[in-house]
Amino acid sequence: MPTTSSSETFASFFNDWLRRHRQFVQQLAHLADETTTLTRIEEESLVSNFLSHCLQYYDEKSVAMSVAGDDVYDFFSPPWLSSYEKLILWIGGFKPGMVFKLITTSVNDLTSHQVDQLESIRSETKRRERDLMRSFALLQQSVGDPLLMVPFRRIGVLNLGEGEQSQMEEAMEVLKEEMITAMKNADQLRCVTVGKVVEVLNPRQAIKLLRAAGEFYLRLRDLGVQIETVR
Repeated sequence: MPTTSSSETFASFFNDWLRRHRQFVQQLAHLADETTTLTRIEEESLVSNFLSHCLQYYDEKSVAMSVAGDDVYDFFSPPWLSSYEKLILWIGGFKPGMVFKLITTSVNDLTSHQVDQLESIRSETKRRERDLMRSFALLQQSVGDPLLMVPFRRIGVLNLGEGEQSQMEEAMEVLKEEMITAMKNADQLRCVTVGKVVEVLNPRQAIKLLRAAGEFYLRLRDLGVQIETVR
């Protein structure tokens, strides 16, 4: 019986997660309507539930990567994503600073105090993005393109001598661990940034932002799938 790889298992989870994501976004779209009346507690509950849904994605991803072995590289260019989704990938996911662009198009009633708070978060996020990207670039430069090394790891290593093979095995293990760390750091920044932004917004504003983010992603997803289906 064929063994299911970590990336295949996560792809299965992702398909189910995406179905629930569509349902959440539909709910957000309905409740973001100014004519829809909700209590503050109901609004806060909706925001909390949606954020928990998003955190589940990162929790499952972290677990899958920790046992992925050679499949860890799949998480940097996921085969379960369409080509259009991959266009916005930044260390395997969305760039944290993207949330600030979505705020400008979805929330039009920010107070001056909120604007100042968001600018402070944006500046800190941008600095951390630079730091993470610099570290990630150095990682890739130190070992060559890891995606190109995978075939060599799986095939070419068989032609190496025992000592060389051992060194290659050790180097690949170190590389995989560092790649996992880079992804987890990037995912942490994604989650922390969204969390801090939502804390600044009131529940109704947060619903508008999360709706815009959800709809943006689904449009990208659906367009990519549609184009690839036609090919």
